[in-house]
Amino acid sequence: MLVEVGRWIPVSGLVGILAGSASALLLVSLQFATEMRERHVWLILLLAPAGWLVGEMYERLGASVAAGNNLILDEVHDPRATVPLRMTPLVLIGTFMTHLFGGSAGREGTAIQTGA
Repeated sequence: MLVEVGRWIPVSGLVGILAGSASALLLVSLQFATEMRERHVWLILLLAPAGWLVGEMYERLGASVAAGNNLILDEVHDPRATVPLRMTPLVLIGTFMTHLFGGSAGREGTAIQTGA
């Protein structure tokens, strides 16, 4: 049992570092997006095209991760496969674009998805 715990400690540490770094990147990028939007209020006029672009990005690159947090919950309750790696960049870019152009999106869901 102790050997098994010893094997998981480095893996857990690496996962924590990666998830924490992704969350830090998210927060820094959203701060930048908010500052840009406040300096350039005209960016809100591009919200609809930006939303379309995010939708296209998910349609073409992320159909397997479109379920978002529901995908993560399904995998927690009935693990059958891993959460696709492409989820992290897609959700980070999508949330950044949403904030940059004045859309409404939470940070918590994105942090959960990048950590997964």
